[in-house]
Amino acid sequence: MAWDSIIGQELAKRILQEHLATARVAQAYLLAGPEGVGKRLLALEMAKALNCALQASEACDACHSCVSIARGVHPDVHGLSVEADADRIKIDAVRQMLSRIALRPFNANVSVVILDGVERLTEEAANALLKSLEEPPAHARFILITSVLSGCLPTIVSRCQIIRCPGLNPQIVAEFLKGHSCDEKTAGYLSVLSCGSLSRAMAWASEWEGYQRLLARFEATGPSVWLEEKLPETRKDLTWALDGMVMWLRDVAFVASDGASWVLHADRAKVLDEQAQSMDVDLCVETAFQLLALRESLEQFVSPRLVATLAREQWLCLLTGLLQK
Repeated sequence: MAWDSIIGQELAKRILQEHLATARVAQAYLLAGPEGVGKRLLALEMAKALNCALQASEACDACHSCVSIARGVHPDVHGLSVEADADRIKIDAVRQMLSRIALRPFNANVSVVILDGVERLTEEAANALLKSLEEPPAHARFILITSVLSGCLPTIVSRCQIIRCPGLNPQIVAEFLKGHSCDEKTAGYLSVLSCGSLSRAMAWASEWEGYQRLLARFEATGPSVWLEEKLPETRKDLTWALDGMVMWLRDVAFVASDGASWVLHADRAKVLDEQAQSMDVDLCVETAFQLLALRESLEQFVSPRLVATLAREQWLCLLTGLLQK
C-alpha cells in the first residue's frame, strides 16, 4: 500500500500506523528531521489514512478522499508553507488556515492541517498557532513539519507528538539514484555525500558538473579562484555551497586525525591529504563551525549576499594561514 511507497522511515511509519490502528491518533504531530527524507510524504499519507473510506491504518488510494488528497484538491486538507517570494510564514496565512478548520469538515472525517516549515513562522504566527494547539477543534488534526527543531517555538513543540525522521541509509539513497538514470559510481558517491537526504542527492545529481567546479575551488590553495568567481546570489545556491564547504573541511579534519575511512570525498584523497598536512587543523575546524553559523543565519533570513561575502572571507582567511605555513 501507500505506506510502503515511502522510502525509509520505517519507525515513523510504524508509529503512525499503530496510532491509526488503535485509535490513539494525537491532536498534533511534529515530524522532525533533515530536509528531503520523506516528512511531507508521511504527512500526506497520514492525512489520507485519517479520511480514507476504509477507516484503517492504511489508505486505500482508491476512494474519492484518497484520490483528492493525493491530487492536493481535498477541501478539508489544508497545506501551509513558505511561499516562493517570502522568507517567513506570516500571521495572515495562519489566521486564514485556522478560520477554515474552525468550521466542521465539508466531506471528511477530520480536517487536517499540514504546516511545512514550523521554524519559519513569525512570532505572531507561532503564537496564533499555539492558541489553536492548546484548544484544538475536536474535528481537526495538525501535522507540523520541521527540519530545524531547535528553531521551533518550545511551547509549540511541547503540544505535539514528536516523530523523528532521520537521514536515510546511504544504500537506500544509492538504489533510488540508480533507478533514476544515475550510474553506480556517482550514485554511491552521492549517497554518502547527501548525508541521508534524498532531495539533496537528487539536486546534486542534476547539478553534478556544477559541484565538480565547486570542488575545484576547494582544492585550490591560492585566493584568486575565490576572488574571480561570482558569489552565489540565491539562498538555494548559497546553502548548497555552504554545505559543500563544511563537508570539505570535515574531510580535511578527518584525514588529519587519521580518520580517512570517514571521508565523504574519497575520490579526492590525495588533495585532502595534502591540505591536511598543510592546514592548521584547529583553524580548519573553527572555520567549519563559523560556516555552519553562517548557514544557520541564512535560515534566519539574513541577506544571502552578505552571508556569501562572509563565507568567502572565512575561506580566504583559512587559505592565508595555509600559505603562511
